[in-house]
Amino acid sequence: MASNVAPNARVTDELPSVDTLWLDALQRISSRAAHELKGALNGVSVNLEVVRSRSERPDAPASAVAKFATSATDQLTAVIAMTDALLTLARPSREPVDVGLAIRRIGALLASSARADGRTLEFEGSMDGLGTTSAPGNTARMALAVALLAALDASMHVVCSAAGSGEAAVLVVRIECRDGAVAPLDADAVAVAAEQGVELHAESSAISISFPR
Repeated sequence: MASNVAPNARVTDELPSVDTLWLDALQRISSRAAHELKGALNGVSVNLEVVRSRSERPDAPASAVAKFATSATDQLTAVIAMTDALLTLARPSREPVDVGLAIRRIGALLASSARADGRTLEFEGSMDGLGTTSAPGNTARMALAVALLAALDASMHVVCSAAGSGEAAVLVVRIECRDGAVAPLDADAVAVAAEQGVELHAESSAISISFPR
């Protein structure tokens, strides 16, 4: 069975803090999303300029600008979703953490950059209402981010699902690489998460994250 940690990962007597690992993961996520965010904003600007210039023509039919207005609307919707996710993740986490909401926000930033690379990030079933975890906010968010980044580094098609009823002692999020092996997880991230009760485990083609209720 493949190891669930990177063989060359840095493991020292003094582990990095959860906040350090979370900020590192958030920086990687933000870097991936930045190009798509800028591209969507540029698209809004270009499409609105076309709408403006064509609408000034006295004989221009509505059909001449409709598709450009629709494109601008779609691009602006994407910008709002990514910006909202980024601003929320940059703020201190509310506790207890809603696991479904956290993974949706991280996914909102990663999905756009994944699509640009020809990859897909999908959710099986609704992530809403999964419940909360007693783990600290940044620990939960860091574990999700590290797992999603590792999966997207390894696979063109990543699928997330969750298990565990409201009565279960743990909530398990499973991140599957449908066409590739999981990239090794950072050993420090695995160790720091475990100290807070969050278990990260990598199999050959999936990562499981167990959150305490």
